[in-house]
Amino acid sequence: MEQANTKFEMPVLAQVLLGFALSALVLVGIAGSIYKLVEPQGWVVQAFGHSIGFGAALLAALLGAAAVVWALPGYLPTQRARIADAVVYGFAAAGMLYLGQLLVIGNF
Repeated sequence: MEQANTKFEMPVLAQVLLGFALSALVLVGIAGSIYKLVEPQGWVVQAFGHSIGFGAALLAALLGAAAVVWALPGYLPTQRARIADAVVYGFAAAGMLYLGQLLVIGNF
């Protein structure tokens, strides 16, 4: 008995719409995260009090350390791709959260 090779293929229009929706969610997630980071009562102020200079310097140091680790030549490309995918989908999830808050509460 032969098995039917039923492979589901999504129509091109559905792929385009899904890609657009994912891109929009990622952009909303990035913009919302930046807004939450730098707003007057945002994450930086909550984490470091009202010393924005110290908070910005510490954030820059953390980002610099992450960039150095990212650029290490021995780091596996497949691991790097998995991390990049996780970051993209994380921002898409954050975008969904921010849009949900906007619809329910009326602000971020």
